Amino acid sequence: MSETFPSFLKWGDYKSNDQNNPDILNVEVLETETFETEYGINVRAKINGTEFAVPLHNHNSNNKQLLRLWMDGVKSGKIQPGKKLKLKTWLGTSKNKRTIRRWD
Repeated sequence: MSETFPSFLKWGDYKSNDQNNPDILNVEVLETETFETEYGINVRAKINGTEFAVPLHNHNSNNKQLLRLWMDGVKSGKIQPGKKLKLKTWLGTSKNKRTIRRWD
């Protein structure tokens, strides 16, 4: 009774620093329910056709932007299992002048 677990998506693989030319991920929602690990809050989804555990929030980070976007989308009904969407991501600068990942 071995259940396979998808690989975690590595946000570090996406290097765009330009909000006007972000990395674009084609997302197919597999589940809307999040699950928690020792490191953060995640969700199962296909990214560009490959199934991943997508980190929405890392417990070591104050950046909750993606988790908020996900929860708002689920609450409003825009994010549902089987739905396809485009997720844009880039590295921006926080108000404290630190590098921070942004999503749209």
